[in-house]
Amino acid sequence: MPTVQVDPVHQIFLNYQCLGEGEDLLLIHGLGANLAFWYPGIASALAQHYRVIIYDLRGHGKSTISDSGYTLTRMVQDLRVLLEYLEVEKVHLVGHSFGARVALLYSISHAQQVKSLTVADTQLQCLQAKMRLRDWPHWQSWRQKLLEQGAPLPSEDQIIDFHLLDQLNTTVNELTKPSLKNRDMGRKGKERWQKLMATAAKQEFEQETEITTAKLSQIIQPTLAIYGEKSHCLPTCSQLKNLLPNCSEVIIPEVGHFFPVIKPDQFVQVILNFCQKDNRFLERKLLVSPALEK
Repeated sequence: MPTVQVDPVHQIFLNYQCLGEGEDLLLIHGLGANLAFWYPGIASALAQHYRVIIYDLRGHGKSTISDSGYTLTRMVQDLRVLLEYLEVEKVHLVGHSFGARVALLYSISHAQQVKSLTVADTQLQCLQAKMRLRDWPHWQSWRQKLLEQGAPLPSEDQIIDFHLLDQLNTTVNELTKPSLKNRDMGRKGKERWQKLMATAAKQEFEQETEITTAKLSQIIQPTLAIYGEKSHCLPTCSQLKNLLPNCSEVIIPEVGHFFPVIKPDQFVQVILNFCQKDNRFLERKLLVSPALEK
């Protein structure tokens, strides 16, 4: 796959791929994943309507692992270089989890370039306090699955973060079909992740001061917040809906944080409905769970 140099001083390269033709639509994966997160059902399906751009975040997949440079600001700078290299003037941004935070900050700092913004299941520190397992409404169902498989139970006082979610999804493959492990690179992927965690990334990933409620309220682009019904990030979703002036909301039933790889067809359909109808806002009831309407 092709690469682009985003930092000549430190020799940092991003791995990327373009599929299809048409308006530009860029997908940003979350922490611990890579561009394969969007295969096979998402990138190829969207490429029938757009030029789809997918890439490995710095330190992920086949992109360079650097000693530092993992703040949101640095990630946004990397993305700006990639889009300039590809001569992108306007883009539909779609981000999942940490990738959605990158997309949000890019929309704030490069508003004129963003045609629409899709935020998929991210948690923002300025909108939602960190949640412990015991406070997650769907923890008991996860707990039962762990017990059934004889897996060790994490402490209920543990904070829900990307480390814990990765641990749970690796242990309980039955909850994520296809398994998230199949979206990574197997043993080599785990080795790269361990190498990444030995850098400043572990600390810099947690830094999120660049995103504030005041800055979020400045996002005027058509925005879609799409979340899983069982996600621990739902409080952020409702806050985004209230804070962003042009934000609509869709809840995907019966799934949690990693719903794009569990229900890729529904994810693609929501994206297409949002982007293709002149960015007119989706009706909230499109895919909302009946249980949430009670």
